[in-house]
Amino acid sequence: MNRIVHIIKATGIAGAEQHLITMLPELDQRNFDICIIVLTEPKKPADKLFLALEQAGVPSERMIINSHVDPSLVVRLVRRLRGLDPSIVHTHLIHADLYGTIAARIAGVRAIISSRHNDDPFRSNWPLSILLRLVNRYTNRFIAISDRVRVFTIENEKVPASVVDTVYYGLPVYEHDEGQVVDARTEFGLSKGPLLVCAARLTEQKGHKWLLKAFKSVIDQFPEASLLLLGDGPLREHLEDTVINLGISNHVRFAGWRTDVMEILPSTDLFVLASEWEGLGLVLLEAMSLSLSIVATEVGGIPEVVVDGETGWLVQSKDSDALAGSILAALRSPNKMLECGRMGKLRVQNIFSVEKMIIDTEKIYNLLLTQIFGVNTVDSRDDVSSGYEGINKDMV
Repeated sequence: MNRIVHIIKATGIAGAEQHLITMLPELDQRNFDICIIVLTEPKKPADKLFLALEQAGVPSERMIINSHVDPSLVVRLVRRLRGLDPSIVHTHLIHADLYGTIAARIAGVRAIISSRHNDDPFRSNWPLSILLRLVNRYTNRFIAISDRVRVFTIENEKVPASVVDTVYYGLPVYEHDEGQVVDARTEFGLSKGPLLVCAARLTEQKGHKWLLKAFKSVIDQFPEASLLLLGDGPLREHLEDTVINLGISNHVRFAGWRTDVMEILPSTDLFVLASEWEGLGLVLLEAMSLSLSIVATEVGGIPEVVVDGETGWLVQSKDSDALAGSILAALRSPNKMLECGRMGKLRVQNIFSVEKMIIDTEKIYNLLLTQIFGVNTVDSRDDVSSGYEGINKDMV
């Protein structure tokens, strides 16, 4: 049995965390002993994440990170990793990539994998970019959640292409019960007109300011339209002020964090995401799985999810006029929206399945175990004993 310890810093459940909640329970328990160390801030215990991991049957433990710079964290991680004695340490997001990798090497862990969940611009900034290049030397393999993130990792962090693989997020099959669907218009006191929805953290990355400006133009053409914002974050107060200043308060609702997003989405008409950068966009997969058509920005890995003209509309980021134009085009073409929704659901089922994600991830685990330990682990879902051909080409 090969123990694999995942490490992530979290304050709640966003895309990377939801990915782990989905993936970890599905990994082959006959070959892999999985657990996760969650780095949490003193005043942000991420209780919902721990509850979700417990419900999924994933052993987890908390370790406090006191600040962005916390040398004591390395010491504590080293001590814990020596006790757990994993075959592989698998890190997620910047704090785990740095602290987790350093601690794993000091603890004598011979196989380290890092998942790259986003093409974060800050990874290119000095001095972090230099630190990452140094730490990356101790990482055996990298998993990117999209081809765009893979290219970003290779070009910006100077990681050899031969050790970076793309493994798309996998989305569980979700069949909603009509009796469980939340009528969003009734729930949030909205009109019977077209209902747009955006489920995303209220942060700069998600581009809500561009969405709100665009929606102002949409209302001019569709006075009965409404916009539902699912999610919370540091920009909420500022965005609420923006809504007031734009004079669209009667048309916009801030719903905060919701645990029933998948029950709310079926009662909406169009999903909109105005991200300024995005690794993949798990929420887009969730919306597409429910046959919603999409209007989104053409950034990061989004074009790998949304096919322009087939499953939705793609526009340039930071362009509220272009965003408004595509939203209006969608609302004026209800039959096109239905067809995009149908094609989007098929795309999720064919390309972004949990089964494919698990097979590809286990291939990488098995590759490292064979290369480093000489362990010939055969996954019940895919025989890799004859050698690993790679998920990606070695050249960009």
